[in-house]
Amino acid sequence: MRGAEKLEMETDQLSENNVYVNTCDRNVWRMKNTSAAKEIQAARSTKHRVILILGVLLILTFITVVTVMSFLFIYYSDVKHNLTERIMAYYSSDNQRIMELLGNVTEELQKIKSSSDPLCSKRWMQYGLSCYFISLSPRPWNVSKKDCEDMGAHLIVINSEGEMNFLRGIANQRFVWLGLTDLDGTWKWVDGTPYDITPKFWEKDQPDDWTGHGYGGGEDCAVLRPSSNEWNDGHCSPNFWYVCEKKIIF
Repeated sequence: MRGAEKLEMETDQLSENNVYVNTCDRNVWRMKNTSAAKEIQAARSTKHRVILILGVLLILTFITVVTVMSFLFIYYSDVKHNLTERIMAYYSSDNQRIMELLGNVTEELQKIKSSSDPLCSKRWMQYGLSCYFISLSPRPWNVSKKDCEDMGAHLIVINSEGEMNFLRGIANQRFVWLGLTDLDGTWKWVDGTPYDITPKFWEKDQPDDWTGHGYGGGEDCAVLRPSSNEWNDGHCSPNFWYVCEKKIIF
């Protein structure tokens, strides 16, 4: 009996030990799992922070690049515009001086030549390197343009202040059509001379493309107005005087 009791006690003790060992193992396993979970959570949290920081940096970089590119584009546009204006102004000024100088030389040659051998045909007046013809009657702009072309000329194109003063003198306080139109939306000279490089003599607040004239549409043809002796944009239909111009052929 004592042997059996002893064996039973040892078995019970062994069971208790196993229970204790199992309990310890579970506790250790739980502790390890808890520690690992914390490490995983910490790693995930760190990863999220890194991703968030990288995202913010990427957005800031993108905004910075866009801002810099916009600034450079605006700066380049301004520089390009200013440079173009300076080149045009220089070219225009230089071109005017050359034309006026050549005109003076031509006038001197005319004085030397016999009066029986004029540079311009009968009823044509000479100024600079061109001959000019004043119309005999007023016509609409399109008819005036064709009349000049039929004579191998074109409506007058203003290339210098001197030529503008010459036109003022022969206009004799009359409305006079110019060879300048924006029928296609952009102001252009009829002989192809670039509008940007020629001097401008518009009245204040002109051109204004006024629509209250009663002809319908806007104003697409330039005319010399006698009240100011400057340019105004008008409807192309009225009958105005006109001046034809053609280059002198030596």
